[in-house]
Amino acid sequence: MEELDQSAVRGPFAELLSRRQILKRASVLGLGGMVASALPAAERLLATVAPAAAAVTPTDATLQAFADTVVPGRKALRTDLGNDIDALAIAGADPEPGAVQADALLLYHEPLIGFDALAPAFLSDLDARALARGGPFLTLPFAKRVAICVDGLAASNPSVQVWEAAAAVPFVAFLIAGAQKNATIDTASGLQVIGHPGIAPQGYADFSYRKKLSRERTSNGSLP
Repeated sequence: MEELDQSAVRGPFAELLSRRQILKRASVLGLGGMVASALPAAERLLATVAPAAAAVTPTDATLQAFADTVVPGRKALRTDLGNDIDALAIAGADPEPGAVQADALLLYHEPLIGFDALAPAFLSDLDARALARGGPFLTLPFAKRVAICVDGLAASNPSVQVWEAAAAVPFVAFLIAGAQKNATIDTASGLQVIGHPGIAPQGYADFSYRKKLSRERTSNGSLP
């Protein structure tokens, strides 16, 4: 599962990021490269953020709310790994589990990815845009959250590279269970939603593509 399954992407921004090839390149290790390449843009962004927005303390709850906007999910109190979910983070826009339940926040803080270096600039810009629409991002209804993210992910945004890196994290957490080691369909809600069995070091004895192979290669068209 090193590369995201493009047929399984979901959420209001999946098609947009797929067109830009962001999701095709995204993996746990690939995210680190995306974040590193966005650092110069983050430094420029932080220098232009209004003082009032820059004074807003970055919070994990706001990151969870952003992840829920990118890959929305049902209301939940705990993640797959048992971590806390802020009561305001999930808007409940989808009946199935989303990125927050798949531990997107844990992936945001993964040292190998390095998103913590982008977080101050990204969250300051996120809340600056939110304040212009009525309040902190965490307190806004889902429709306003989506509108803010549409603006932030617009190609015309000079800091779109920072936003794309931030948006790729929830997809990796959800679609390939990036926050878990050796994830299976029993432990990762994202894999449950897309129907992927997860890791199997010894293979799956009951799995078959149910297609015969070339008769020129095998005696009867099937593997033994």
